[in-house]
Amino acid sequence: MNRHAPGWSRKAGFSLIEILIVLAGAGIIAAVAVPGMTEMLNNYNSAFAAQEISTQLHFAKLKAISGNEAIRVSFPDANSYRVELLDGTVLRGPYFYPKEIGINTGEGGVTFPGNFVTFQSDGTVPATGNGSAGRVKLISRTGLRVDIVVGTDGLIRQTPPYHYDSPPF
Repeated sequence: MNRHAPGWSRKAGFSLIEILIVLAGAGIIAAVAVPGMTEMLNNYNSAFAAQEISTQLHFAKLKAISGNEAIRVSFPDANSYRVELLDGTVLRGPYFYPKEIGINTGEGGVTFPGNFVTFQSDGTVPATGNGSAGRVKLISRTGLRVDIVVGTDGLIRQTPPYHYDSPPF
C-alpha cells in the first residue's frame, strides 16, 4: 500500500531555488536593518558617554556638599576627564571617552574656564573665573552631538543627541 499521494516522492527537503529565495529575502532585510542599527548604536554611544560625564559631575557636586569642601571635574586633554580636589589630588579617574566619541573642539569643546568646573561646598559653581559654569561638547564620528551643561546654580543638564550646529539649550 502506497501512503503518499500521487505525484509526491519520498525525498524530503528544500530545493535550491527555495533556499536561494530565502537567502535573498534575508539579505534584503539585513540591508534595510543595518543602517538603522548603526544609527541606533551611534545614538547609544553618544548618550552613554554624556551620561558618564554627568554621573561624575553629580558625584563631584554631592561630594562637595557632603564633605563641605570644593571639588572639581577636570578635562585636562581631549581624551579624558577626572574628579579632583582643588590641589589636584585625583579622587576618581581618569575616565576615557568611547573610541567613537570625542570632545567637539571645532565648536568650543570644553567651555569651562581653565578646562575644569568647580563645585563649591553648597553645590553651586563660581559665577566667573576658572572653574565657573560652562559646557562639555561631545561629538561622534558621524557628527552626532551631545552637550553637558553646568550652570552657576550647580544644575547639570544634558542635551538630547542632535545633528545640527545649535544645541537645543
